[in-house]
Amino acid sequence: MGLFGKKKDFWDEVDDSSMKESGSQTLSEEEEADIRRELDEMEDDGWHPTRSTPLKAVARIFLFVAAAVMLISGYAVYTYFSNGGSMSSEPDYYHSSFFGEEYQRNMVQLLHLVQAIETRGEISENELAQANQDLIKNYMSVDGNFSFAVYDADDQEVIVSSEDAVNRIEASHYFVKLDSTEGQFNLSTGMNNDAFDEAVWKEELMSCSGTYTIYAAVDNELTSTTDGFYESYQDFKDLNSVFGIAKIAVIVSAVIFLILLIFSIIATGNVSGYPDIKLSWFDKIFTEISIILIVAFGGGSIYGAWYLLGTTYSFRLIAAGAALVLAYIFLIRGYFSIVRRIKAGTFISNMLIYRIFEVIGKLPVVPRVLLMILVLVLLNGALVLALFKLDAFELFGIPVVYVLVPIVFVLENICFISWVIRKGNSEYEDDEDEDEEDSEEEDAEEHEEAPEDSIPVGISGDTRPATELEADLAKAAALAKESQTPAPSDDWEHMDLGASVDMAIHAEGADGIEPEIKESENDRTVMLPKDEIASLLDGAAMVRDSATSFDFIQLNKDIRKLHRGILKENGIAVTLRAPDKPIVLEMNKEDMWKAISMIYDNLEQYAEPDSRVYAEMYTQEGKLIYIVKNAVKAEAAEAAKAVAAPGAELTGGLKTAKEIIEKNHGKFVVAMDGNIFKTGILINMVQE
Repeated sequence: MGLFGKKKDFWDEVDDSSMKESGSQTLSEEEEADIRRELDEMEDDGWHPTRSTPLKAVARIFLFVAAAVMLISGYAVYTYFSNGGSMSSEPDYYHSSFFGEEYQRNMVQLLHLVQAIETRGEISENELAQANQDLIKNYMSVDGNFSFAVYDADDQEVIVSSEDAVNRIEASHYFVKLDSTEGQFNLSTGMNNDAFDEAVWKEELMSCSGTYTIYAAVDNELTSTTDGFYESYQDFKDLNSVFGIAKIAVIVSAVIFLILLIFSIIATGNVSGYPDIKLSWFDKIFTEISIILIVAFGGGSIYGAWYLLGTTYSFRLIAAGAALVLAYIFLIRGYFSIVRRIKAGTFISNMLIYRIFEVIGKLPVVPRVLLMILVLVLLNGALVLALFKLDAFELFGIPVVYVLVPIVFVLENICFISWVIRKGNSEYEDDEDEDEEDSEEEDAEEHEEAPEDSIPVGISGDTRPATELEADLAKAAALAKESQTPAPSDDWEHMDLGASVDMAIHAEGADGIEPEIKESENDRTVMLPKDEIASLLDGAAMVRDSATSFDFIQLNKDIRKLHRGILKENGIAVTLRAPDKPIVLEMNKEDMWKAISMIYDNLEQYAEPDSRVYAEMYTQEGKLIYIVKNAVKAEAAEAAKAVAAPGAELTGGLKTAKEIIEKNHGKFVVAMDGNIFKTGILINMVQE
């Protein structure tokens, strides 16, 4: 069993590339070495990391941790570089956002102080100094690194931060001058910082009833250790020290996140013991609706976090963090839902637009074309109308329709193209089947020596009613439940299908005695060596078609034609894979016809609708190997597992087929791999 792949059996290793045109089945040394290498890496215990629920849960938890570490460390790295830092040099505090944001806060507080002076009313000369000190204490830091001096229109001092404020301002490299004495806002400064919001300064100053000239500056060296500038400087220093760790953490966490994400993508939808994809209830709703819900809940949580960070609530950081966790959960779960849809092949087929196209596609050609044109015109017209009429609805300043319209347009075209391709392939397959039937009928007319006994009298396409088949599987399921410890089978019946074929070939002794073959404790993938791949029949031999000698390939085609109508109604297609030369069997033709018909009966009743059945056949060591694989529909899955379970006895049609094959000295095998039911036949063929 591979690390991430499903368990392979004998037939999985034999593909079309190994079926040579010459009719002989051979593998190159390089191909055989590659297969051997894969087999060496397979695990015998059947455990899959991608199907282990505890391992997947741990991977999801660490995926979140890696995402959180990557987000935090990435923000630290971004902050470092956005403040002018580089890999070779550290940023300057006085040009950083830390300094700019603190400077902006102090300037706004200073302007609020000026507005407070205007509204405090008349005050005596003796009380003026104390009143100013009280205002400075309420609005500004006392004995801080920020100095200011405010003058009125007559150039009279209104308020200063300290007695040496003017000297400190004149000595500073980081000063600002605001002037509104001429009724216009003027700004002079010796520095530039992206965090400065000059529009706010202008609005606050021009809202004052009087006109003022304001000088402000910060010491070149932060002499005070008690104000906001010193605290922001300490935070800035912490950023420089954190950057060394953050730049490594962001790389490591990104690599771990990527590895875990790939693992989670591979594992998503995989169920323990099953190779198919399990869809949740959310995965089964229309794709467009699910995307809207994912974006709505995920985007809403992100918006909620952004809104909370802008508030003054004491719990805003905790609430914003919780909102971001919710956003991650909604987005990552939604992402894996999309992954499951893609892996299961339902991303496009489960779209509402695609379903509309499918309904229209069932109509005759003329109304189909007219309705298709009408739907496309209405849909695209609605998109164009939305661009002009709904652009007022914005999110973060971006019109929502500018994002949604292109997405809907792309999805619409994907659905339409997918539907056209599928419709074309479906019609092509129908034409191909019809051509095949025509060619088969022509072959039958040309070969007059093939009489009507090619289809035995009294055997129709459906050899037993549906009620009998359902009763068979129900009975098998009941027997399996009653038997808690089924006895191991002493023959082929319930062994691994691929291994069984190989073991049966080597079990045949020269004296014709068939030894018992016990089921191994661990499933083992068997790949036949190159020297054991047998050649096909000699092309020069004539096919003898009689009641006891016939071409097995042609018999399969004839039976498929009889069952084609019912299979096609259920959307089931059958692919026959066979050599290019006849496979001649020497046995009662009516027996083989009935056995194969029983298999096709099961396909009609229990194969999953809209699926493909593979019937594969070739020869080896003078024997015919015939395998039929089909996906079982959900309501029959449990009964099918019961039939294929160790110790269970076949009933109904499969039991009859087994008895027929064994009566003719062959082997009949059934197995279940996930939801894939496999039926196998191994029987002697004519030796030319």
